[in-house]
Amino acid sequence: MKKTTIAATFVATILSVTAVQADDHGEPQYAALEGVFCNYKDRKGLKDVLSVASEMDEWATENMSIDYSAWVMTPLVNNATDFPYDYFWLGMAKDHQSLGTGLDEFITKGGEMQKKWDRVETCDGRNIMTGMVAHPYMPSSGESGPAFVQIQGCELNDGKTMADVMVADKKWSTYMQASEMPGGVLRWLPFAGDARDSTTDLYSVYVTETLADRGKAHDMMMKGGGSVLQGTYGDVMTCDTPRIYQSMPVM
Repeated sequence: MKKTTIAATFVATILSVTAVQADDHGEPQYAALEGVFCNYKDRKGLKDVLSVASEMDEWATENMSIDYSAWVMTPLVNNATDFPYDYFWLGMAKDHQSLGTGLDEFITKGGEMQKKWDRVETCDGRNIMTGMVAHPYMPSSGESGPAFVQIQGCELNDGKTMADVMVADKKWSTYMQASEMPGGVLRWLPFAGDARDSTTDLYSVYVTETLADRGKAHDMMMKGGGSVLQGTYGDVMTCDTPRIYQSMPVM
């Protein structure tokens, strides 16, 4: 599928967008994300989903006027009671108008494509989020590929705002760079589609190329990084138990 520079940059930094710091005009940079939560139908599985995703990529090239990237996210370490889905689809466009345009075009022209999806899966949830980067992630190859993604739901502490998170993110990014901690850190900000009783203000997302890299970072946290993290974010936000997913780029 064709991609603009912004989308290509997003792919090169897997599941990320441009830096969370303000641009020359003082405006934070971001991308629009959608999550679709699905279960396989009987006798269907990941292979079938990836096959349809390949067809979807071809369909999008011919029928969508926007640049759109997507990943299939399968659970690796999680509690199935908390997340009762076989996978979720993570889609990205450069901004929310572009994402809306793509959804309009799929609703208008994607009837046959939707039938192909319906034969392999049942999806009963979709949300829309804004994605930002706290610390950029660059895979060793410099190109998009499978990665491991740790996700935590976080609530802002009383009196704190996203501005406080961004200040803390700059400090933590400096620490990660100085200590050569592997991986990247993203922020996904929920906008629409979350459960009505959800109290999540943002999702903290940590991305590594390998599980060994994630393990290295965990060891570094045990040897002092955890106290730095607590000192950086402890009065800003409180996060729940992490879940780990494997991401596969499909568009």
